Amino acid sequence: MASACGDNDVDTEQTLTCLHIKMYHPHQHDRRIFSLIDLCKRHEMKAEEMVFFGRDINICRFKLLQNRVSRLQFSLQFFKPLNSSATSFEIKNLSKKTKLYVDGWELNYLNKVDLPAKCMIRFGEFQMLLEIENGESEDKFAVYCELSQFSLVQEIGHPVMLSIPENGLLNNTSHLSLSMSQTPPPVEVDENDV
Repeated sequence: MASACGDNDVDTEQTLTCLHIKMYHPHQHDRRIFSLIDLCKRHEMKAEEMVFFGRDINICRFKLLQNRVSRLQFSLQFFKPLNSSATSFEIKNLSKKTKLYVDGWELNYLNKVDLPAKCMIRFGEFQMLLEIENGESEDKFAVYCELSQFSLVQEIGHPVMLSIPENGLLNNTSHLSLSMSQTPPPVEVDENDV
């Protein structure tokens, strides 16, 4: 009898969740700023790895060589929310000097928030457009960085500046109220009021 296990010997490759990061800085013509980041390359990491962005060349996986960037600017953590089969990322501000903005939400030092599927983060003069491409693997994920030739804020419009609650956590209703607060409700006007 022929064995059917030959087909089972082949490992099925699971797709990795990939965080695409498009970066912009007004002085990026000084190639030094992004010189230590392998651009246009998928950086694969283990699920438990914390990914650091900042100036520290020993700790940060993605080094930003500019004197206004903190030694540790922010971190990204891959995780799986409770009672969910999907994976996601959270971002945490590690800078005491520089506030981090996620779609206009202000993150102070040690505040963290879950990343939406697509969002803009800003700190100092840096702009980064992050987009999550979902995958199947729970063991690894990837980060892909590229430069934008144009300001990302101009491309997508200026986000509304709101502050984060003291606990640093946002829930889905907060995102809902943000989107609803950006557009004022329609107002009925009586023709006698005009």
